[in-house]
Amino acid sequence: MGPVARIEGITDSPLCRACMETEETPIHVMLQCNGVAEQRAAHLGSSATLHEALGDLGGLLSFWGELGLLE
Repeated sequence: MGPVARIEGITDSPLCRACMETEETPIHVMLQCNGVAEQRAAHLGSSATLHEALGDLGGLLSFWGELGLLE
C-alpha cells in the first residue's frame, strides 16, 4: 500500500487529502491524484478517461472503499 491508504476524514480545506496539491474532486481522485496512484492502478488499471473508469464499476467501488470514501 502507498503512503496514503485512506483519505477519509473531514477537513475545511478544499485540497486533496491524499496529495495536498489541488482541489479534491471525484475526477481528481479517480484519474489524477498521485497520492492514491498505487491504489488506483490496483483497482482500475490504467484508466485514462472518466468513461473508462466509470466502465469498471466494481473496480471503482473497490477503489473508493479502500480509500474510505464510501463510509
